[in-house]
Amino acid sequence: MRQPRTIVFFPEAAFGPALRHPAPPVGMWCYRPRLQHGVRGRVPSPHPAVPRPLQPFPGLARPAETSPYLNLLLYPQPLAYRRRYPLDPARFQYLDGCVRSEGSYEVPRFALHDDRPLLYVSFGSLGAADVDLYKRLIGLLGRLPYRALVSVGDYLSAYTDLPGNVRVEAFFPQPAVLPHGDLVVHHGGNNTFNEALYFGKPSLILPFCWDGLDNSTRVQETGYGLRLPRYTWTDGELVAAIESLLGDRAMHDRLRRLSAHMQAADGRTKAARLIDGLLRHTG
Repeated sequence: MRQPRTIVFFPEAAFGPALRHPAPPVGMWCYRPRLQHGVRGRVPSPHPAVPRPLQPFPGLARPAETSPYLNLLLYPQPLAYRRRYPLDPARFQYLDGCVRSEGSYEVPRFALHDDRPLLYVSFGSLGAADVDLYKRLIGLLGRLPYRALVSVGDYLSAYTDLPGNVRVEAFFPQPAVLPHGDLVVHHGGNNTFNEALYFGKPSLILPFCWDGLDNSTRVQETGYGLRLPRYTWTDGELVAAIESLLGDRAMHDRLRRLSAHMQAADGRTKAARLIDGLLRHTG
């Protein structure tokens, strides 16, 4: 019987610049193809140095750390850490983004500020439960000369009497929306983080857990966005951050170059090629 080959997908946050033996933090997902059955098992993979609130799902693969075969990082390599202990390129490969296709999207008309910059706001499926934060943010955006699309998950019914320059939906086809936007306000989750960079959009990150904390710091220190504390920001601080990100021409130039790099890298094709090569080589 063939032994399963473990292929692990990581954000850059899993491998800090000083780690000698990288291991993923709580909540990172590992994908283990079970070759003999042709299906994939998905399990949470806790970091050994922190509490383990997540347990393996019954019947699926055991939690894995780094794979001895192949580890794929969605991150764009230009933002990667300069590590004290470099990752082995034979086992660790950057995909420079791996963005799904969601077709096309037509931006709706707004009752107010219909010709002004467009902000896209999403805190992910977990962050959608933070209705009070969303309402505070929507209230402020309603007083600003911008348009905003706000993704609110399963809590759509909580939002009534919206300002004329804000539209909310339970779900947006995010990769189709982002090319139309001018700024992305988000939680720093790995998908949104990479998709904003892939389409060359500045990020304003309000992190609250896991990879968002690292990504928000990294986007600011590398000059591709800004971070603010999730709850203690003032109206003035948030307005100043939005204005700075919309007006920073040098940042926009960096983002255009990074976007061109990521799209040329074609991470989806690279991932398929690497996985296919691994399976053919190891049999």
